[in-house]
Amino acid sequence: MSARSVHEVAGGKPLRQRTGQPVRRNSHNAGGAEMALWRQHNMFPKSEHNARMRDLEEFERETKLPGKRNGAIGGVGLQVYRYLLRLRGKKTGRLDPTVRWIADAIGRSRSAVHAALTRLKEHGYLDWIRRCQPIENAEPDEQQTEQIANAYILQTPATAKERVRRMLRRPTEFVRAVADKLARQRKLETSTVNDVIAEATDPGLRAVLERLRDAVEGANPPSGQTEAL
Repeated sequence: MSARSVHEVAGGKPLRQRTGQPVRRNSHNAGGAEMALWRQHNMFPKSEHNARMRDLEEFERETKLPGKRNGAIGGVGLQVYRYLLRLRGKKTGRLDPTVRWIADAIGRSRSAVHAALTRLKEHGYLDWIRRCQPIENAEPDEQQTEQIANAYILQTPATAKERVRRMLRRPTEFVRAVADKLARQRKLETSTVNDVIAEATDPGLRAVLERLRDAVEGANPPSGQTEAL
């Protein structure tokens, strides 16, 4: 009878099956930095989803040399990126499939998927955070943490951002800044005193502005309302 069987027959707690998988260097605890990065990079509308995919396909064509089958990203890279775009959480940006999961989903080998992920990262379209998590109820002499799936970040190179912007017909940052400034100026020129007071969110400031308005209006009553001398 094995040591495991003897232990369990004796009424002891079932022994944990050790995975033996080492936790890789620079792994971060799950639930930390990736949450903010997911919100920052992985949450965007479907229209941008399509534009990003078209941009990557254009980059693949541009980098394909004569006589070569693939460009810098490759056919598998395009498949992987398209799958990641579809898989990302629309409300949280969450994106943490395993390599095996991706491989099974697109019908490719794990080695091919791993190589495609590496190419996407090298060209600035993807990044990831290695993650680990504590093993629940681990014994003192057992492995305390285990490796889990990477958290993937859908980045966009600077040149790709410009192409995506053109595809979506979005104004540049400079144009948006000028438009905002003009809008604020027009609003200021057409606003009345009461409009300014209404926009004050602080009750104390609103009260001060109302007293100033009343004082000015009292000193300068409307035409026809001055007292006869």
